[in-house]
Amino acid sequence: MRFDPLSTDEFRFEHSYIAFSGAQPDVMVGDVDRWYPYMSVTKPIAAWAVLVAVYKGYLRLDDPAGPPGSTFRHLLAHASGLPPAHGEPIARPGRRRIYSNYGYDVLAHEVQQRIGMNIHDWISRSVFAPLGMDAVECRGSIAYSARGTADSLMRFGLEILNPTCIPAELAEEACTVQFPKIAGITPGYGPSSDNPWGLGLSIRNPDHPHWTGPSFSNRVVGHFGMSGSFIYVDLIARKAGVFLGEKEFCSEHIRLWPALTNEMWQNTVSQ
Repeated sequence: MRFDPLSTDEFRFEHSYIAFSGAQPDVMVGDVDRWYPYMSVTKPIAAWAVLVAVYKGYLRLDDPAGPPGSTFRHLLAHASGLPPAHGEPIARPGRRRIYSNYGYDVLAHEVQQRIGMNIHDWISRSVFAPLGMDAVECRGSIAYSARGTADSLMRFGLEILNPTCIPAELAEEACTVQFPKIAGITPGYGPSSDNPWGLGLSIRNPDHPHWTGPSFSNRVVGHFGMSGSFIYVDLIARKAGVFLGEKEFCSEHIRLWPALTNEMWQNTVSQ
């Protein structure tokens, strides 16, 4: 295992990152037990909890949820037509990819009605506890309120690689583009005519610039957050990585992440 910072790690603030393909990491830099805000990396964790509810029969992905014509699938994939913040729909469901924190708040409300339980308790019971994510909490919006350690986030990355909370076929659906070929805007990166998302997971479009490096395959899922956090999983290479830090997302992350993620990928041995 490598503990020294990688050569492309030029960040000048406290941060930690882990590159792994199994429970024994290949790269572990910084204090991986320090708590940081996950911000929008909360979303894929919350989405996974929703998929557990689907698996257990509390709801179906294509059940109505959110604005008229929308479903749980639309809400999970940022395709419900709801705006980024609280407000009325600004598009018809399935027509535009509108990255929506509000959509995830609506999702939380809808799921709670189906499971008869507070959404935070459900996330803890269905994801945190079974995965041993014992250094993380989510007490506010399921769009961005989680905070925890890189070690706990790594455990979620391992779940994406080798699903245990949900069947493999449902995990595959989560990692498959929903409502393909629709335009959208990626915060911090701008608009694109093809903005692919799965169920709570961003999907790398190989035809556009991305925060992961050129060594990655064409099947990369993950998420990044405005706290300067990320999780990536290369489904072909079977490699994953997480990053947390004390500086909010900015041009420094945009500039340095591709080279750093590339070196993380290159230093990971597939299992």
